[in-house]
Amino acid sequence: MPPVFLGIDLGTSGMRVVALSEQGEVVAKSERQWDPPETNPGRWLRTLKALLGQLTAQLGEQYSIAALSACSTSGTILPVDGRGMPLEQAWLYSDPRGQAQAKQLGIPASWGLSRWLWWAEAYPDQYRDSYLAHPADFLLSQLGGRRQVTDHTHALKSGFDLEAYTWPQEWLARQGLNPKHFPEVVPPGTVLGTVRADWGLGPEVLIAAGITDGCAGQLAAGAIRLGQVSTSLGTTLIFKANSPDPIQTPSIYSHLHPDCAPHRCRERMVWWPGAASFCGGGVLPHYFPDGNLQMLDQQAQAYLPTGLVSYPLCQPGERFPIVDPQFAGFLPEAEEGSPRFYAALLEGVAMVERLGLETLAAQGIPVPEQSPIFTTGGGSKSPLWLRLRASILARPLAVVKHPEPAVGAAILAASAYWCCSVQQAADRLVQVERYVQPDPEWVKSYAEIYSVFHSRLSNLL
Repeated sequence: MPPVFLGIDLGTSGMRVVALSEQGEVVAKSERQWDPPETNPGRWLRTLKALLGQLTAQLGEQYSIAALSACSTSGTILPVDGRGMPLEQAWLYSDPRGQAQAKQLGIPASWGLSRWLWWAEAYPDQYRDSYLAHPADFLLSQLGGRRQVTDHTHALKSGFDLEAYTWPQEWLARQGLNPKHFPEVVPPGTVLGTVRADWGLGPEVLIAAGITDGCAGQLAAGAIRLGQVSTSLGTTLIFKANSPDPIQTPSIYSHLHPDCAPHRCRERMVWWPGAASFCGGGVLPHYFPDGNLQMLDQQAQAYLPTGLVSYPLCQPGERFPIVDPQFAGFLPEAEEGSPRFYAALLEGVAMVERLGLETLAAQGIPVPEQSPIFTTGGGSKSPLWLRLRASILARPLAVVKHPEPAVGAAILAASAYWCCSVQQAADRLVQVERYVQPDPEWVKSYAEIYSVFHSRLSNLL
């Protein structure tokens, strides 16, 4: 039977498992949503058991499961004992605990390290017998993988020094944290063992070290070589790029490419800088709460280009490419609720996307002119918005067929099974569904309109 590779995505709002064929097709999938976010590791395991049962029923006798991996939310952690069993519910990246410790450490409150220090200070007796784990680590260890091991993407927000590729032991000790309570760090895709027989997935199913959901999304988008950039247009607008150097600014931080641990990378290092704007597709239902977006797209087409500029936000505060907690953006000067207003919102988001790419380039990140931008997210389902964005960016958009993070995790599993680099596995498995070309007439018009947009922000750049 042909092999398939499983990717598990454990998110804050649900869990999803996909089976990816050797041709890069999703041949089976199962998922479950939960609201509010689930932090109970026991329920994670019960959900995973149920989803894997559904998935194997879909696969039947057509495929054999060869390997699996998992991704989970960056910054979320949980304490486990020496057997890998949870001692507490998980603490999400958004958990308010640890805010005082974050200030003490000089790190964002979303980092898991802040909650680990809170745990050590608030519950010293339990802390002494605990080990830091991330959700993906926990799932993989319960499937049969090595315990007290994590990957270098999850480790970043737990305090791991990616450039030295080690835990900063002396610094951690000065904060009152025992370095022995932190996991061993390996590159994503490292083989951690095989799945235990009681999970019923078949013999010798390899377990590959996981990856954060954001990095899994970048991997699934295929933008993992120098010069390649991806944007994900969902509720917000997320930028992922590749750089020969780590970029750290108030709005950009860098992960390390899965293939670039010091003992693996024989050539130059590749880093994955990323940033996110609060501007994005969320502005459409915010200003058109009862609108049929497909119908609005059809009505908007007659007004493009509108000649208007906007930086649409749902509420004050922006993190990239403008970094200002008070910045409220600005709306198009058109009747609110009209098709022209809607059209101008589409344009405004695309102009923010272009400004974001220019900001990345200004930081020394390679963003070659006219090279395609890999794009994912719900905004990429609108043909009109794709054409408009390509024209404002003056470059093609590459729309990926299976861009979800679970597929990125499955690519890691494939690299473990094939004994190849993650890059080689992605090259083989990621499929670009189509390229959307800029409209030449629109490119000319939008070049002038964008200059007006840019000049309006000149005092903030």
